[in-house]
Amino acid sequence: MTNLPDDHIDPYESRLTRRVGAFADQAVRPIDASAIAAAARAGARRPTLAGRLFGSGGSAARLGVVLAGALVGAAALAVYLGAGGSTSPVASGPDATPTAVPGPAAACTADQLSGTIEAWDGAAGHRIATIKVHNSASVDCVLPELLRPALVDSAGRALIVGAPVSGAAPFGLPRDADATTMVDMANYCGKTTTAALKLRLYLPDESSIELAAPANLTSSMDVPPCNGPNEPATIQMQPLRLGTVSY
Repeated sequence: MTNLPDDHIDPYESRLTRRVGAFADQAVRPIDASAIAAAARAGARRPTLAGRLFGSGGSAARLGVVLAGALVGAAALAVYLGAGGSTSPVASGPDATPTAVPGPAAACTADQLSGTIEAWDGAAGHRIATIKVHNSASVDCVLPELLRPALVDSAGRALIVGAPVSGAAPFGLPRDADATTMVDMANYCGKTTTAALKLRLYLPDESSIELAAPANLTSSMDVPPCNGPNEPATIQMQPLRLGTVSY
């Protein structure tokens, strides 16, 4: 349409015409193949997201080893859990209060022991006394199962003294318990005595206890007869045994 000199032309029409022409030029502009190829090469050189994360081909191989190890670890964990294992933290309670462990009983002392002569018998030139030893303490104690005995008179004078004892096994005597044994004596050729006789038992610490016969003992207590003045007198005891033992 030809514009007449007296037509009023909208100033926006010329601007719109330029914009339409620019779009039309882009639509019919020929493709620049060399520019596209250059852009493609530049894009290939640009590090991709995978390249930035995993690096080169060697790094990718190392990543494969790491992933394989992770899979093996996951499989082992599954087997452990299937067998009843647990990944929960082990609860630790308060430390157990140590309980008192009783130690070995102490050695018996003379002040906690007492004893009596329960019987006095004669046989073939011997005198055999049955004795009882009592632990009067409130605790158990230990003494050798064999002690060194002596026959003494009422004044405490030793008539026959036994040989020292060594290597005797330990014997446990519970509190308020009795032990019994026998003491054998022979060949006393010393001065005749009619005084009441006693037996003395020496403990390992060289202290001693004395045993006397109770008032109701019916058997006569006399010294063993002399079988030969050239032979020494003897006295010895058998091992202690708990309770009342019949011999």
